[in-house]
Amino acid sequence: MKSKLIQKIIASGLLFAAFTAPSQQIVQAQERSTFLLRLNCVDAGIGNWRRRSENVVVNKAVYPSRFYMGPGDTQASLTCRLQPNQENVTFERLQLGFGMRDNDQGSPSVLVNVYIDGVRAESRTVSPGGEPAFVSLDVTNTQNVSLEAICTSRFQYCDRVYFWEASLGIVP
Repeated sequence: MKSKLIQKIIASGLLFAAFTAPSQQIVQAQERSTFLLRLNCVDAGIGNWRRRSENVVVNKAVYPSRFYMGPGDTQASLTCRLQPNQENVTFERLQLGFGMRDNDQGSPSVLVNVYIDGVRAESRTVSPGGEPAFVSLDVTNTQNVSLEAICTSRFQYCDRVYFWEASLGIVP
């Protein structure tokens, strides 16, 4: 009688483990990244950048923006230190998604540069109503990442560039 009860308990435990293990792996996979602005980031330009959550429309699609960079009539930039960091983790990939709002039609386009340890690694030009930009870069051996938004006109004010993706993948 006791052995049947023990067998049922073991079988139930194995069945429970079989169903919970995959979901735990999914949760762990989702937690293997962090938001770029959670790191030590410093303003390095004349324009501005701010953390601000809002929905924006870029190329007729809604994106949940997490921060913006406003170059004004010059440029905005920020630099974030990846290594060393408080959590003592190594980052693997930088994923960015950004664009300009459809309703900023009077604005000139903005050039967005991404620098890895001071070397330009990627450039994208975004404009109001234009296609969103997506960037994915290897940052495994990187100490600093800089984002720069440059207004393409010296005589006109450029509106903000909104970032809905700015995540750093963490090496397991």
